[in-house]
Order: sequence, then C-alpha cells, then structure tokens
Amino acid sequence: MNVSRMWAVALLLQFVTLVAGISTISISGTKFYQSDGSQFYIKGVAYGSSNSIDVLTSASQCTKDAALMQTLGVNTIRVYFIDTSANHDGCMSAFEDAGIYVLVALDSTWSVINRNSPKWTTAQYSNFTAVMDAFANYNNTLGFVAGNEVINEISTSNAALYVKASALDLKKYRDGKGYRDIPVGYTGADVPSLTPTLQNYLACGSYGIDFYGQNDYNWCGSSSFTASGYSDEYAEASSYSIPIFFSEVGCTTVKPRPFTDQTAILGADMENLWSGAIVFEWLEEANDFGLVNYTSAGVISGTPTPIAAGGFSNLMSQWATLTPTGTPSSSYTPNLTPPSCPSSTASGWLINGNAALPTLNEAAVSTRKTASSTATTSSAGTSSAGSTKSTGAAGKSGTATGLPTLSTSKAKTKKARSGIATGAIAGIAVGVVALIFLAALGAFLLWRRHHKQQTAPPLDLTPEGLEVGEPPPKPELDSNVVVENPVGEHLAKPELPDTSSILAPNIRELHSNPAATTSTLGPAEMGNSPISKHIVSIGHTSELSTTPLTPKTDSVQPKAPISRRPVAASSNDALKANAPWETEAFPYPQVETTTAQAQKTPLSPETEEDDELRRLEEEERRIDAQILESERIRALKEEKLALQARKAALLEAKEKAART
Repeated sequence: MNVSRMWAVALLLQFVTLVAGISTISISGTKFYQSDGSQFYIKGVAYGSSNSIDVLTSASQCTKDAALMQTLGVNTIRVYFIDTSANHDGCMSAFEDAGIYVLVALDSTWSVINRNSPKWTTAQYSNFTAVMDAFANYNNTLGFVAGNEVINEISTSNAALYVKASALDLKKYRDGKGYRDIPVGYTGADVPSLTPTLQNYLACGSYGIDFYGQNDYNWCGSSSFTASGYSDEYAEASSYSIPIFFSEVGCTTVKPRPFTDQTAILGADMENLWSGAIVFEWLEEANDFGLVNYTSAGVISGTPTPIAAGGFSNLMSQWATLTPTGTPSSSYTPNLTPPSCPSSTASGWLINGNAALPTLNEAAVSTRKTASSTATTSSAGTSSAGSTKSTGAAGKSGTATGLPTLSTSKAKTKKARSGIATGAIAGIAVGVVALIFLAALGAFLLWRRHHKQQTAPPLDLTPEGLEVGEPPPKPELDSNVVVENPVGEHLAKPELPDTSSILAPNIRELHSNPAATTSTLGPAEMGNSPISKHIVSIGHTSELSTTPLTPKTDSVQPKAPISRRPVAASSNDALKANAPWETEAFPYPQVETTTAQAQKTPLSPETEEDDELRRLEEEERRIDAQILESERIRALKEEKLALQARKAALLEAKEKAART
C-alpha cells in the first residue's frame, strides 16, 4: 500500500515538474506581469565583462553565480553579448532554477546600428534574429534589447528611425515564428535635451517598441528623489504607455555604495510607474563598479566573493525590505494610447513622427504548429540540442530523472495486486483517476494556449507612414549618405551653488571642462550628457516635441548640479556601452568572422530610381522642417504684436490718469 502511494506521488510530481516551470513575463500597459497576474518588478544586475564574451555558456559557472545572486535578491540579469553558435541550455536552466530572468542584447560589435551612418540591413537582421532564435524558447527570457545608447545627442537622432524599424521587423519575425510575445525594447543614455523626445518617438504610433530602459548614474550617495533628477524623469514619463525602468544604475562617488536609490525606485515615489532597476555591475573590473570579484581579476571564473566597497551587503539589505506588490492584472486598466509622435525641427529633433520606417519586410514562415509539436516532443525528453526548452508555460523540457513512467507504474501495480487489500486498490484507482484528470487539464490548457497563438490575427505588414498601394521602403539606405543638420546651440551655463566638495575630483573636472572631457572619449563610451538637465534652455527644449511635458513643481531649495557620466563624441561609432569608464574601442572581429556571422544574406541592389526617391524624401523632410520653423516664427511675431498693443494701451491709460 505504501509503495503504491509512493508511485502515485512520483507520477504527480513528474507531471507538475513538466507543466509548472518558471512563470513567463508579459506586458500590459506600463507594467510587467507574471502568468499568475501579479506585477513583476526588476531587481537586476548587469552580468558580463567589458570584452565581447558570452557569459551564458558555462553551466557550472552560472550555477555558482546564480546561487550568490539568489542570496543577494536578484531576479533579473542583463547580458550584452551572445555567441549564437554556443549552447546556453545549462546557464539558462541554472538561472531559471534560481528564479532569475535574462534581458538579452540582440546586437553585437559588428551588427550594431551606427549612429553616424545609420542603416538597417539584411546582414544585421540575420544576426539579430539568430539571437532571438537562440533564446525565444526559454521561459526565463525577459526581453530583447534592439539597441543600447545608439542615439546620444540631438544631431544623431535620425538613427532612431532605424532602431524603431529593427524592433518592428524583429516583432514580425517573432510572431511569424510562433514564439511567445517576448518584449523587444531599447535602452538609452541619460541626455536631458534628448531623452523625453526619444522616449516618445520610439513608443509613438502603431509600431512602437515594447519597453524603454533608462541608463542613469545620477543618484550618488545619500541623494534624494528631487536632487538626483529622478523626479524630473518620473514626470517626463508620467503619460507613457509602455513599461519603463532603469537599465543601468550605480554611481560610485561614495563607497561603499549605499544604494538608497532603490528606496525611491521600488518605493512610493516611483513604483506605480517605474518597473525596477538593474545595478551596474556584477563583475569587478578596473572601473570599481563591481559587486563581486573572482580569483582572476576581471574574469568571471570560479567562486564569486562579495566586495564590501561595492555595496553588496547594502544592496542586499535594501532589496530585502523593498517588496512592492503593485497592481494585480485583474484590477488594472492599462492606458493603451501611445504618446504623440514628435515633429522635426530645423535645429533639433531630425525625424518627423509620421516618417516611413525603413523596414526590410522579411517574410517569416509561420511555425506555430511546428513549435507546438516541438514543445510536446521536448516534454518527452526527445528534443534536439537547439530546442531543449518548451514554449509558454510548459516549463523545463525533458523527463525528470529517477521517476517511473505511467506504463511502468501500471505494470508494477498489476503485479502486486493480488497482495493488496480492497481499500488499497480503491485508493490507487482514485489516485490514477485524479492523475488522468490533471494530465487532461494540463493538456487542454496547453492546447488552448497554442490554439490562441495559431488564431492570433496577423500583424499588419504595411510600413508605418505609407498608404496602402504605395511601394514599400527599400531594404537598405545608402550608408555613405548621412542627413546632416546643425546642432542647436546651448545657452551659457548659469551660476549654481558650489557643491563640488561632495564630488570626487574626476567629477569636478568633468563639470569644469566638459568639452575637453568629451574630446578624449573612446568609441565605447556613451551615455549621459555632462550638462545638467536643470540648465537646458527653455527655448531649445520647446523645439524637441509637440507633446507638452508634465509641469514640474519648483523646489523651495536650489538644486545642486547633477553629476553625469560623459557622452561619447558624435564622431565615434555606437558600440556596446558597458559603462562610463571605457576608453578603448571594442575589438572588431576579423573579416572571416564578419563574413561567417554577419553577412548571411546578400544585400538588395539599389537602382537610380531608389537613389532619386531617397533624395526626394530627404528634401521633403527638410522642407517640412522649414515650414514648421516659419510657422513658429510667424506665431511669435503675432504674439509680439499683441504684447505691443497691450503695452501701448497701458501707456495711454497711464498718461490719461496722469493728466487727470
């Protein structure tokens, strides 16, 4: 009798293991949700090194790191580079066992969108989709990042057109392949004159990104919600329609880092809009941003050891006490209205909101039925090396080791039936019936999930901004032609209270000579502008977007200048931006590597008609910008005439009063 019950329990555990797994994450409005309807907040760390190394290939190393991350309170890691030829099953399984999700970068040093000569080619598309194929079937894949700090100033804002096009093509590919709706988003640098407009543009219209991550190093030491500028960033995103979170944080001017910013991010100040933060970074390198180190400096190998100066214990204490519950999906009514698309200006933002996206319109063959059958096969333990995870809520693939099959259990039960009492037989029968019912229920739920995916309406393939019947945009624009517009001049910086004593010497040098600092940056440095967002001229900001921002209440006390990490010069290429200290360019691969990994699909040839069409489109955008500028000037003149008339009336009334 006891043996029979043990077999029944074993069968039930096997079924639960195959069906449960880690909860997948989905998006509703501005929030991330787990499959049980509870809101998900990111408590993450940047996991990797400054070199282009895939850190998700060693299962034993990932198991060691995942154990310590679990102790720290991590539920998300961000990785910056993926080798699509490697196997990632072991690492993804180790992090899944620890309850940790993975935010995956789609680009690499040879497929990143170049800010100075932006384009979106079939070679880049092949690289991006290869990464998506490698991670789409893992339940703990949180999302894909289509670009990191590609645009770092207004003069390179035309690159946003190609970032948005790449995200749209990737979402079409995802849906065509039958993958679950894994979000595709972007992470940007903290540039006050650029960020609000860039956020609105990438999310506006029918083909926006799924989430926006903000890299921000402004909260230093025991700063505050207002002094750090977090209150301004919160106000700027108050009407956002997609999730937003901090994709890099962790100022190091105060050691050990107190991480008091987490109280604002995961507390009452921001939890109703912001979805958490990712701390930079896990590995200790020459930059002193690390939380742990290893036996070999700068290399993830061996047993990780927490660093006191890095603030490991402080961060663990903060996260242990910050457990926001948010809004259950059943009680949440999302705002599905995207922000208005900003218009271009002569000396500011370079893209009209309704400009056609240069998508490739690559056709992805639907494999929803194939994906369903693959998931079923994988559950039986016969999946291929490249598909060891089942999609949706199927959990981990493979049969649990050491557990009997259903046929084996029945054989053993039949063999011992003669020696079992009638009550035991009845108990076994009830257990088997219950198990069959649970199996049927699980199969029905899985079938309904795949059925919904199969019957989902197809995504409109018409590029944004084009009328039906017009020719689609060509696959690739000429990379030798870059739209050039003058960069808006900034007003002189007003005098602010001297708070340099609280900053490290290198930060004071950055504020005292931002031009010299910018000129010395290498290609891998990108991010925050050295100009405080509190001294950006009002006139210049008004040109960036036609959508008014939420008014901000002036503080009673004057604000101290916010320390920002330097932004890369516009002449440098946009590569993987790990953090503010990088001064050396990341090594590009050899020609053989580029040919093998990047240029998998030949580029479509251009014709003279394509060149002429491109020139006409550029001329049209230039004329639109001039029209908007002339309308603005005309409105200002009318406003001035009205003021002069009012002034004359007041002077006349004053003279009459004096005469009487």
